Formats: sequence, structure tokens, C-alpha cells
Amino acid sequence: MQLKTLSFINRKLIFSKQNRGIVHIIALISLIGIAVGSFALVVVLSVFNGFTSVAQTMLQTSCPPLLVEPTAGKVLDISSIENKLKSSDFEVVPVVSSTAMVSVGQERSIVTLFGIDDRYFLYNNLDSFIVNGKGVFDIKDSLFCFMGINEAAYLGLNRGAEKMNIPVKITVPSLSSEDAIVIEDKLTSISVFYQASYQTHSDLDEGLVFIPLSKAQELLSLSNNQYSSLYILPKAKKKTSFANNKIMLNTNPTALQSASVVSHTEIAKIQEELQKSLGNSYSVKDILQQEPVYFRIVKSEKVAVYIILAFIIFIASINIISSIIIFNIQKQKMNKIFRTMGMRLSDLRRIYFLYGMTINVLGCVSGIVIGLVLCFIQQSFGLISLAKDAFVVEAFPVKVFFSDIALVFVTVVVIGALSIYAVTSRIKA
Repeated sequence: MQLKTLSFINRKLIFSKQNRGIVHIIALISLIGIAVGSFALVVVLSVFNGFTSVAQTMLQTSCPPLLVEPTAGKVLDISSIENKLKSSDFEVVPVVSSTAMVSVGQERSIVTLFGIDDRYFLYNNLDSFIVNGKGVFDIKDSLFCFMGINEAAYLGLNRGAEKMNIPVKITVPSLSSEDAIVIEDKLTSISVFYQASYQTHSDLDEGLVFIPLSKAQELLSLSNNQYSSLYILPKAKKKTSFANNKIMLNTNPTALQSASVVSHTEIAKIQEELQKSLGNSYSVKDILQQEPVYFRIVKSEKVAVYIILAFIIFIASINIISSIIIFNIQKQKMNKIFRTMGMRLSDLRRIYFLYGMTINVLGCVSGIVIGLVLCFIQQSFGLISLAKDAFVVEAFPVKVFFSDIALVFVTVVVIGALSIYAVTSRIKA
């Protein structure tokens, strides 16, 4: 029998006013259950995407859009790849970094030392967050150092210390003293003057110390062409400032999600081209690859929630199975009439399969549409808020991906189809 005829019979069975009773009540409950499950999947996956986007924006303060590092060793010689880095699509920012010990009087702290020049501030505008020493801060001063306000406080460098030329001793392991016997001969130190501190209300406020690039190269016995890594900053069509999306309390969720004016697609394209150009001797990492542990945890949590909700949808589809079984019992007379008229058993089973799939698809589409509407409202107006002074965003961040919507639809339809087929394939004349 043609599918068009079977679909006509199915519509009559579902929407006919004469077909009312316990079967249709169960069918309606099944539809609502599928809709709620689909709705929950859309909303939860979108919220996970929102929080991931917020976290990625927060990481832009400490991680560049793209990071170039040597695959072997810790030193990158730019002289061999300088021609490959010339492009109008991105800016190259050289950085020297190392673990170091800083000392101010009797106070000591283990920190990550960064050697930078004024190009470093192109990607995070960290200099705009200077709170102590704003009037005297000078990136070109070869004897300066600056750090986060929490780190400065730990070292006893309180407000006003930036005006007192207080020396800060920075010590790192010496690379050329493997055979040294005396412990002091294994270390290399320089002294710089504390000049400023910044405050971002994030983890950047402690554990980081910045000195001029040339001074860091001198301390680590590197030549002018040698660096620890290169920050690749894709050029945007319009200039943006990190000050607009800094990590602070009560930040608008939509502002955080749209902070980057360079799309992820453009960054991925530059990453692919750069990796191909540089070869296997260098790795080009985006923000997600620079912080793999965090995003692996978020991804695993998202998968776990998806599996739980998919199981709930499977439970809801059992109601459809119950509805089909009761409907089949109720329509035994109709079945005999169809069989007497010459309808094959396979076509009779297809009628009940279409009946179940209609309920399943209607519930799925209804849930997805309601979920998308709620996500749009949340994204536009921040309807569901978070506790004030406790989170970096005021309301639940939401970001809808078409791939997630497709995944929800396919999941619900496949689970429903398998469940419905399992029962309709056992229908007998």
C-alpha cells in the first residue's frame, strides 16, 4: 500500500473527533513527555555552550588566540621562521616565560615570569588595569617590573611602594651551570624596580610578574631572536578593548559572549594555515588547546548530561509503546476489516508505526521550539538570573548551536523509532 494512503489513515486515527478516550490521553501524555525531554536537552546543551563561551572569553585574559611553541625544547628561534610569520592577517607578539623566584626583603614567592614588550598589551590591554603606579608606569623602562595586586601585597608592596624604587630580586635556574657544586652557582639573578600593580579581579592578580623582554632574555641567557613562545593575534576589522570584557562581577552575559570581534572560524583558518607553513617542529594552539583539561571536563559533563536526558526520553517513549499496544487492542475490529480488504500485515504494522512516530516527532518539534524560544528570551533579556556578587555573569549565559539542535532531533527520533518499531513489529493479525 502506498505511503500516502497509510498517512491518510494515520491522520484519521489521530485527529478524528470520533477517536477520543484513554488511548488519546496516554498519547497526549507521551507527546508532552517527549516535548519536555527535547526541551530540556535544548536548554541544558545551550547553557553548557554559554558557560563554555564565558570561560573561553575569561581565558582570553591569560591565553592568546593562538600560541606558537616549539614541539621539542623550550626555546624558539624566530630567525628560521621569520619570513613565514609575515602576514597582514595577524600580529606576532614574542614572549619569554619561565618559573622564577621573586624576593623583596625577606619575602619570597614562586611566580611565572614573563618577558614582554609593548606589543604584549595588544591582546589583553593589561596595562589599562594598572591601579598602583599608574602615573609612573613605563613599558620601555628597562629596569621595571609590575605584577598583580595580590602578588604585590604578598611581597609587602602596598600602595605607594611604586614611588620608592624598591628593588625586586628575580632568580631563575642557570642553564649553563650543570656542573656547579655550590647552590648559588646554579642560579642566576637580576634586580629590577617595582613600578606598578594591576587588578583584574581574577587569577591573573597573583603568581605573575612582568619584566622587559630584553631583560628576560638576558636573565635566561637567550639571544635577541630566541623566545619561549609567540602569541599570534588575528587582526580584527574594528578595534576592541579588553576593558570592555574584563573579568568582573555582575557582567552582562551577552557582552561576555560577544567579546571577541574575530570569529572562531577566522582564527581556525589562520591556525590551519600557520601550522601547515611552520611544519611539525612547531605547534600552533588555540585557546581550547592551551587549556585542554578544563574544556575536557566541561565536554565530559555535557556528554554525561546528554546521556541522562536521552535516557529520560527513552522512558518517555515507553508511554508511546503503551499507547500503541492499547490502541491496537481497541482497534481489533478495524484491523480485521483492513485485513479482509486485502491489506498486508506489514502495511498494518506501518500504520501503527506512523501513529507512534507522529506523536514522537510532534513532541520533539514542540519541545525544540519551546526550548529555542526560552533560549532567545534568556539571551536577550537575562530572564533567569544568578546570585549577585557570586558569579562573573548576572544571568545564565546561553548559546545555541545548530549542531546541538540537530543532535537533539536525531536523538529523539532515533530513540522513538527504535522503541516504536520494537512493539509494532510484534503486532499480529
